[in-house]
Amino acid sequence: MAYVKRALVGLLGLAVLALLAFGGLVLWLWATDYRPPQVVDLQVRGAGEQGAPAELSLLTWNVGYAGLGAEQDFFLDGGSRGWPGPDEVRRYLDGITSYLQSHPADVVMLQEVDRGSKRTHYVNEVVAVAAALPDYAWVFAKNYDVAFVPVPPTSPMGRVVAGQMTLSRWRPTAAERHALPGEYSFLVQLVQLDRCFILERIPAPDGREWVLINTHNSAFDAGQLREQQLGYIKEVMTREYAAGNYVVVGGDWNLILPGVDPDTAFAHTEPRPEFYLPFPEDWTPAGWTWAYDARVPTNRSVSRPWSPGENYVTVIDGFLVSPNVKVEEVHTDDLGFAYSDHQPVRVRLSVGER
Repeated sequence: MAYVKRALVGLLGLAVLALLAFGGLVLWLWATDYRPPQVVDLQVRGAGEQGAPAELSLLTWNVGYAGLGAEQDFFLDGGSRGWPGPDEVRRYLDGITSYLQSHPADVVMLQEVDRGSKRTHYVNEVVAVAAALPDYAWVFAKNYDVAFVPVPPTSPMGRVVAGQMTLSRWRPTAAERHALPGEYSFLVQLVQLDRCFILERIPAPDGREWVLINTHNSAFDAGQLREQQLGYIKEVMTREYAAGNYVVVGGDWNLILPGVDPDTAFAHTEPRPEFYLPFPEDWTPAGWTWAYDARVPTNRSVSRPWSPGENYVTVIDGFLVSPNVKVEEVHTDDLGFAYSDHQPVRVRLSVGER
């Protein structure tokens, strides 16, 4: 009987210690939580030319923090892993920067760029990308800054610092980080991304401005967060258009773009994961144009390593342009998801009639 009592006391003690440890972790995460203001001016770094282009080429690519190449799966998508080894990170990053150098665009919009994360072995990818395009002006906006991500439990992600990056051949006159609305529950939000978009202004030849928005919307919610974020994006983009500007919104929308059939657009044997949601049908303002390449998927499921015809694939990356912007051409480069779980989308635009 005494042995049983001692065992129960021991178990109680362990439970108390576990609760104290959990409480300490929550307190630490709350104290170090990244809480940026709604709008933050971003410092424009690098070079970039002065000018007022009538035509722009743009590229958007979620580079998957140089950690989600073809060989990888991811635990949040149903896989078993969280990040690759250091040699794989370097190989993916080399592939990403080589592509950017060999496929130039006037404006490059990147998502999921790590600046100092355990998951990518603390490689500063921001520095690597900026060095690959030394003649470009660039800005970086954090959307993930967590002291310790405790999942997956068997191999925690740990420290994460990451964000979005916009690089431009033409030096912008201003750049801002805009926080996207909506949050997960308290505990989840402490280790989740703080979603945002980057807004840049580049002069246009008629005295107006190109307003370029690089967005990375939420994933893994039931749709309510993405709905709030779309509301804010629409508010900003339509206001800028009403002011006479040429507006381009590009990035990873984390929604299946309008006109893409969620289930039959591409060959795949994996059922569509439930967090792949279609774009709201009535959201796009009249006269605005979606620019994407319907022939090539831009994103794959990372529930397993890449296997053509097996993984679920769709189009969630692309551009939306205001009625005074003309889409000259758009193309997705099929890289076989070699370096990321997304593929780069390229568009060429010109000033159109208002």
